[in-house]
Amino acid sequence: MSKIIHLGLVGMIGFALMAGQAHATAVRCETCRIDGDFRAEAVRLGAGTHLVYNVGANAIQQYYVGYESTGGGDGGTVPRAAKGAGVMVKKQTPPAAAVEEVGRANRVMVEGGGTLRPTFVVPIDVLGLNPSARNKTAYDYVQDYNLRAMVESATGNVNVISQVVGANVLTAVTDLIQLASNYTGLRDQARLMFKVVFKDGSYVTIIVNLEHQNGATENGSERTAAGQKIPTDIQEVQGEWTDYGGENLGRMSDHMQSLGANMITSGPTSGFIRAISCSGSGAAKTCVVEYMIR
Repeated sequence: MSKIIHLGLVGMIGFALMAGQAHATAVRCETCRIDGDFRAEAVRLGAGTHLVYNVGANAIQQYYVGYESTGGGDGGTVPRAAKGAGVMVKKQTPPAAAVEEVGRANRVMVEGGGTLRPTFVVPIDVLGLNPSARNKTAYDYVQDYNLRAMVESATGNVNVISQVVGANVLTAVTDLIQLASNYTGLRDQARLMFKVVFKDGSYVTIIVNLEHQNGATENGSERTAAGQKIPTDIQEVQGEWTDYGGENLGRMSDHMQSLGANMITSGPTSGFIRAISCSGSGAAKTCVVEYMIR
């Protein structure tokens, strides 16, 4: 009887190992360098089969983490976990396709300056938009959905992409996203980031997925020339904006008012705006505009 029980447990463990390989959990670990690092990360993840990879180091390892068994008092075998101890860790061979994914992702990082999402600064003129659109700002971008659509369409244009992105980066990203397998999820992470800069220095970030014809605006990425957030709705009109030693906040004040904020003047009623402080919620949203005379 004990032999039958033992064989049954061995069969169950073997089945778990095979099932684990088919449904391995992938996790990125850029601090993993040696075998012990990868093993420790797999153990930290708990029971199951785990693919642990380091894109920067172009390394990937697979482990099965489960429970060992030990002899029971009646001559049979029982899970050691029932006695509160005994983690079994078995190093396995990762799928060849997963190894290929990490290798191609590593090339993207090498060519893209250490990231899977390399960023490219794109002056608005490069997009080839009509003269009216080229003279807009990120403030306009927030409220003008047609301008947004034009910019997103232009950034997804193959001619613009080839003009902005270097051939090596473009080839590396293309090779990764064209893989049929996706064990690690790296294929979904590789993107091109276009920082579209308007004439006044304000900007917005567009995410370019080479599998799609249009770019997509990164939510909340509209910024002034100094990098301050341009609110997209009244809920985001919260906090303090300052002139940063020269930024013109007149347009910001007008923009906040157009979103429904109640603007109150502090100090002089003319000059330049040194700061805008906003608080409250909904219809009670109030912004204090502080002027200073030069």
